[in-house]
Amino acid sequence: MSVPSRVELEAIAVRAGAVALGHFRHVKAERKADRTLVTAADREVEALLVGELSRLMPDAGIIGEEGTTREARGPHRIVLDPIDGTAAFVAGLGTWCICIGILEGASPVAGVVHLPRLRETYSAVGDEAFLDGELLPRLGAGSASGDRFILSHARSHARHRISYPGKVRALGSTAYHVALVARGSAEGALLGHTHVWDLVAPGAILRAVGGGYEYLRGGPIELDTLLDGRKAPGYILAGTPAAIAMLRAHVDRPA
Repeated sequence: MSVPSRVELEAIAVRAGAVALGHFRHVKAERKADRTLVTAADREVEALLVGELSRLMPDAGIIGEEGTTREARGPHRIVLDPIDGTAAFVAGLGTWCICIGILEGASPVAGVVHLPRLRETYSAVGDEAFLDGELLPRLGAGSASGDRFILSHARSHARHRISYPGKVRALGSTAYHVALVARGSAEGALLGHTHVWDLVAPGAILRAVGGGYEYLRGGPIELDTLLDGRKAPGYILAGTPAAIAMLRAHVDRPA
């Protein structure tokens, strides 16, 4: 079974984004058992994604943040976060996104991170990544303009001491943070104890431009070990190997 094209995956994400926009700023949030927020939009978007992707990849396994699970009959698993950044979505901010990721074994081989409100679509299939249809360069191929900054999870001020010499920003979406690293806008990102659905889609984009994930305490992220829905056991760094080494030097490791 082949992976759908980038254009096909982007089109599905855009349709899902239109559904989410229909709820935007008109939602009532609930608390799940883990105390994170969920809305009717999350559930409706996940149902749309599952239906459309099931037709394209009928043998692929599926795991979605809002509870969809299906066993794989082949090497691929579709990993979905219908709205990454639900707290931002509920607050009426634009930094939330639709995430479609595809794993082949443990490797993220395709992904889309679509931000409907900001009209940005990041995507990758294989070894090429794109922003709004334009090829993204390999990281390190050019120098970013503007102030240096990294991205962090929302509780980093309470859990780490960060001595990074540039700016530190938190925008409310793990996937968007990683996409901005892949874009070359941010030098790197410090992620929290995230789930697999936060990591696969942007991980495919980051991988295509020469970046990746490692735990703050050291060691690679084995994404397939998180497919049961558990949180990653440690804080995660995203970026090139050089950026990850830099971040380790500037972030205290919590106990």
